Amino acid sequence: MRKILGLDLGTNSIGWSVISENEKGEPCEILGMGSRIIPLSTDDANEFSTGNAISKNQKRTEKRTARKGYDRYQLRRENLTAELRKLKMLPDEHLIKLPVLDLWTLRANAATAGHKLGLPEIGRVLYHINQKRGYKHAKADESGDKKQTDYVEAVNKRFAMIKEHNQTIGQYFAESLKKTEIVSEKGTFYTYRTKEQVFPRKAYEAEFDQIMSVQQNFYPDILTDKIIDRLRNEIIFYQRDLKSCKHLVSLCEFEKHDYKNKEGKTVFDGPKVAPRTSPLFQKCRIWELVNNIQLYSGRIS
Repeated sequence: MRKILGLDLGTNSIGWSVISENEKGEPCEILGMGSRIIPLSTDDANEFSTGNAISKNQKRTEKRTARKGYDRYQLRRENLTAELRKLKMLPDEHLIKLPVLDLWTLRANAATAGHKLGLPEIGRVLYHINQKRGYKHAKADESGDKKQTDYVEAVNKRFAMIKEHNQTIGQYFAESLKKTEIVSEKGTFYTYRTKEQVFPRKAYEAEFDQIMSVQQNFYPDILTDKIIDRLRNEIIFYQRDLKSCKHLVSLCEFEKHDYKNKEGKTVFDGPKVAPRTSPLFQKCRIWELVNNIQLYSGRIS
């Protein structure tokens, strides 16, 4: 008597059954059967049929990350608005609705030596910088002595290019848009796409520093060093520290001990477990494998 498991694999379901056969290979009895339906959307089914690995949690994480980024941008914008209103630099509706080329030209002029902008115009430029702050990642990506991805390398090359021409991002984009401007009966169009040209965070910080250096000469009483530092490091380019995950590391099962806290609750404390990359963990793992070796009739298992 032997048992046979049969599977019917579909795009969104799996069917199964277990039968028994006698010595002659004839089916005798159905021991069990069933099916499992996998609820897949049209997009999920297409990805499944093409062999792509899909994860619903991954998509949820991406959407949650986008929501967090937008919420933090709104918080920065609210703080910037409050600061500009206090300094009487809040831009009016006309400045907010500036055409694309005019806005980038205003931003380019703000970083040009000897070119004075009005306080609301400087506020509009700061609003624009606050919208896009550039690419920022781990220090390993920015370091020249470590391997970089193609994307990071392209981003850093753009920054090197504008530094070579002694330009800021605003000056470079204003010049590129002006060269590709097309005026027709339907309106004005630009073949150059600024959204496709990503620059690193340090390029935007360098542009901010240059703008403040130029405009501070005209408004020394308003754009003080303290105000500039607050706008730069506490509002526009503020980056919160990464949250510590040390509390997620488990305690060693052999070394931890319990005690009563001030509230009388039992809590545990002791050394943390070693990570997989630790030489101590690898040594322990090797000793466990050695100690688990058993001998059966002259053979090792």
